[in-house]
Amino acid sequence: MSILSSTQGTPERVWSLVSIIAANDGTIARAEASDWLNPGFSRDLQKVVEKPEAFGQTLGAATALGAVQVDGKLLQLHPSCPRGDIASFADWCHDQLCALASEEKDAVILETYAWVCARSLALRETRWFGVMPAAEFADSADRALPDGSDDDGERRINTSKLASWRRWLRFFGLMEELPLTAAKSHPSATLRFEREIARSALPRDTAIPADEFLAAFRSAMPYLDGGRMFSESLRKQGMAVDPKILSPVLSSALRDLHDAGTIELAILGDLSSYIVMTGDSNHRVGQFHAVAIRGAVQ
Repeated sequence: MSILSSTQGTPERVWSLVSIIAANDGTIARAEASDWLNPGFSRDLQKVVEKPEAFGQTLGAATALGAVQVDGKLLQLHPSCPRGDIASFADWCHDQLCALASEEKDAVILETYAWVCARSLALRETRWFGVMPAAEFADSADRALPDGSDDDGERRINTSKLASWRRWLRFFGLMEELPLTAAKSHPSATLRFEREIARSALPRDTAIPADEFLAAFRSAMPYLDGGRMFSESLRKQGMAVDPKILSPVLSSALRDLHDAGTIELAILGDLSSYIVMTGDSNHRVGQFHAVAIRGAVQ
């Protein structure tokens, strides 16, 4: 079972399952875990239990991520899976998906995001994301993805999987909810980039050349400019771009972090080394040649 086909296996449900197994020293009977997640309730003196699909899909998503392994009637937590907090678990799940090869079905979550970033670069804006009909979005993304199908024989991305796709991206810090708009959600890599900066070993309070700074995150976020998923999406669509021009998604994240004081984009220096940003033409920073990570980042 893939992550996106496990539509009831939400990130929060998967984390609940991980927490239950962790509380039982890393191993629990499947039936006991199901009772914990799906305890049921009484109505007219009769016990009512939610349909078992919810637990099955939660377990399916957890095993697809590699967080949980099934050994007969027992569920075991992967030794490397974090047990402390949900933010660390989100980081771990994100890392698992970043490491997947293109032919693996669950790579579709981040590969579709890479397509969004690449298309946004071609259009120099992200407004299209909120107004494109779901069917057109799914069809366009599917054509741009590496060849393959889901384990149920369905397309890797389709309209029934989009809600789950957006939910997991929000969990990773790659999508924002927009409750007061018709679009409902919008691609944003700001929170994920902030997490990756905090996890990085790059020096603090030191000017780092822009190319060097961006290159340091291409493995950690392969769906952004210069990453292997992003580059493959460009190749698949026959798009040639100037590597000195950043997509609106990456540009917006850098501007947000600059405004928040997490990083400082250096705007005065050698013009030949400048990186150009797209998206917000009204922002005072339109290009930069170096980046300094502020020491307060944790």
